[in-house]
Amino acid sequence: MSEAVGFVGVGAMGSAIASRLVDTHELLVNDRNEASAARLVERGATFSSLEEIGARCRVVFLSLPRPSDVQELLIGAGGLADKLQPGSVIIDTTTGTPTTDQALTKELATRQIDFVDAPIGGGVSRAEAGTAALMVGAADDVFARVAPLLHEVTADVIHVGPVGSGHAAKLVNNLLNSCNRFAAMEAIRLGEVAGIPREVIVDVINRGSARNYATENTYPNMLMGGTPEQPYKLQHFTLQLLDKDLRLANQLAEELHHDTPIGHLVQQFVDSALERFGPDADQSQMMAEWYADAR
Repeated sequence: MSEAVGFVGVGAMGSAIASRLVDTHELLVNDRNEASAARLVERGATFSSLEEIGARCRVVFLSLPRPSDVQELLIGAGGLADKLQPGSVIIDTTTGTPTTDQALTKELATRQIDFVDAPIGGGVSRAEAGTAALMVGAADDVFARVAPLLHEVTADVIHVGPVGSGHAAKLVNNLLNSCNRFAAMEAIRLGEVAGIPREVIVDVINRGSARNYATENTYPNMLMGGTPEQPYKLQHFTLQLLDKDLRLANQLAEELHHDTPIGHLVQQFVDSALERFGPDADQSQMMAEWYADAR
């Protein structure tokens, strides 16, 4: 095996990404919830302290809920940055913000540590399969250093530009994904009200110009063909995460003095979904039940 690689944050997405590395690297993992690492440990990973990861790993991946969590982990009291060796690289797959990235890059540079933002797009299943897209923000020389490792995670690695560019691209993607999701819900329900069976209207959309991830993946694979007892499959993506991703995208637009009126309208829909279903509801539940009262 090659040199040890660290991975902090092995929830659903973090575990999916880390699963691409566990068979070819000595993988040291850490999470606030040690049980989250069980599947990786079964495959050979070692649950380790931040001190051990900092001492032994020259490349450390992060997959945390929010950019504020990344800041706290790296440069908060007793942070990981103080435990890493000079010349180390942080690869942050969290959905973050360019503003946070730039601040962290400056702080880490004083410790001779490089920072790469590499959020992933395509969902947990594609991350596990190695077919998701990594949107990478990094200096050219740092990208060249980590590119072979990133290509072990997925063949679809896009060097978008300097630090912050990867997270900006992910927020753009998330904004459109959220808008597409609600538009698909509205349009498909309209087709049903007009008397067209759901599977037929979804098939029609997917043969035309309006197809998107929700119509091509979510509806056929998650929301159709279930049973009365289990009408939909979980996507393992909660409404509070959907809300977080959309808010970060709208926040980026505001920081750049750019209007996103559709994004803000969809934020109102997400707020309504949170009130109706709760923050821990799976987004499949929202999509399956959003128009239930109209049926």
